[in-house]
Amino acid sequence: MKNRLIITVSDVKGTKSYNIHQIVTKLIFIITITAIIVIGGSFWFIDSLNNKMDTLKKAKEKEIAKLIKKEKILVTQNKLHSLEIQDKIKDIEALSSKLDDIEEIIGIKNQPDTPALSRATIAKMTSLERMYMLQVIPNGYPLRNKIVITDKFGYRMHPVLKKRKFHRGLDFRAKMKTPIYATADGVVRYVQTRNKGSFGRLIIISHNFGFETVYAHLRKTKVKIGDVVNKGDIIGLSGNSGRSTGPHLHYEVKYASMSLNPIYFTKWNLKNYEYIFNKARRVKWDSLLNQIKKHRKLQVQQ
Repeated sequence: MKNRLIITVSDVKGTKSYNIHQIVTKLIFIITITAIIVIGGSFWFIDSLNNKMDTLKKAKEKEIAKLIKKEKILVTQNKLHSLEIQDKIKDIEALSSKLDDIEEIIGIKNQPDTPALSRATIAKMTSLERMYMLQVIPNGYPLRNKIVITDKFGYRMHPVLKKRKFHRGLDFRAKMKTPIYATADGVVRYVQTRNKGSFGRLIIISHNFGFETVYAHLRKTKVKIGDVVNKGDIIGLSGNSGRSTGPHLHYEVKYASMSLNPIYFTKWNLKNYEYIFNKARRVKWDSLLNQIKKHRKLQVQQ
């Protein structure tokens, strides 16, 4: 009887006795204890996991708070840098305006007009001299397609800056990658191949007798500094580089560092030969013509 457990159950129908072996009793005890341990361990694991989650959540919240703080600092610094950049831009624009005004003063206002060439002087010019001048002095258009001028020479409201500024050239409407032609023989003095500054990609050509032409806002330049170009050579392709609101060509004509109105030179040709001498009065045509005559005589002698 040592290894047996007797369980007596009494009810209205009577009394019954059950014998349970001791091993079964131990097994039930072990199962019960194991279940209690498992349930208790599960509660402990869940509680521990919750504590870890809370710890991770707090750490993440601290990290997010630090990032937000850093972001606010960076935003504040960015605003300060933006304000500094805007101030610099304003300073540059102010300087540019002053330079424009200075150039206008020294190149336009205070330069007295020279007398136009007399008809007698023009009549004495040989056909070779006339052809030579049209070869080495800028004339005609730098484009071959339909010519549409979108901005003229002189003061205007700048389309980007929205300020009244002096426009030193002509703006021609030109689709992207339209060929640009040299308007006279010359040597490439300057080339800006990168898209930077107000003019973007830029070409400056030096011509004989102190003339220069400027071609700006290009998409691509096809010449290098020092290249010798002939009138009608393709020097680049039109674009929208620099400070520009759309594809076009900015074209300038300069004489002895003075900005001249390019419209006079675009209309100059053999049929309209006297036109330039009456319009471009800042050019010392008498002295220039004497130089051309000497140059032509030397060529004939050689």
